[in-house]
Amino acid sequence: MKKRKGELLSNTSNVKNSKFVANNTLRIEYENGNISFRLHETDIVTFLNDNKIILNSGTWKTHTTKERINRFSPANVYQKNGIWYLSDNKLFYDGCIINAKGELISKPLKNEIYENKVAKLKKQISKYCNLITKDNLPLPSSGDCWFCALHDKDNIPMDGNKNNDHLLSHLKENYLHGSILINAMRETGYSDTGIGFHYQIKSINTFKRTVRKYLQNRLISNIAIK
Repeated sequence: MKKRKGELLSNTSNVKNSKFVANNTLRIEYENGNISFRLHETDIVTFLNDNKIILNSGTWKTHTTKERINRFSPANVYQKNGIWYLSDNKLFYDGCIINAKGELISKPLKNEIYENKVAKLKKQISKYCNLITKDNLPLPSSGDCWFCALHDKDNIPMDGNKNNDHLLSHLKENYLHGSILINAMRETGYSDTGIGFHYQIKSINTFKRTVRKYLQNRLISNIAIK
């Protein structure tokens, strides 16, 4: 959903100038001279006065976030097996710093440790998605997870994608509920009418695919890698 400039600048101070440069993306010039490119509520690229550039996905490691980072910075971020890397095969992480050539200049992270953690999490997610069957396709109900069930006016879960501990607990407890199915389908782009149709025909593979993508986008970014 397209947002207005006021929504994107909500609770932001010391802004000198701002303008749209892409859908839901602002170029912001701050009074201190820093220039940022903001996607939704996250400054995904920030040019500092000392020629350093800070990158941040805001935990939303989506195709759009990656495309915007690559478009508005010298970075070359690519994805492999669900993991983001920079062009020099260094792990991308929120808050990493690059130079004008797109090279990582902040502390690099250990690839092997992180990749092992990602592989373990993806295995947990796949096991969770296998709970979805034609006989186990729950609709939202009052007994659903509170974090998953509450939404803002744009149908975004009220946890704001920042507190994902409840999602990890769902994996551990094999707690499949209707709200998580709806959230995953909406985030993938399905309308409520389309979601209802997939419930009607019991499109199990579609629900599995969207839930897998939803959980990976929200949980892989939060793996403790430092």
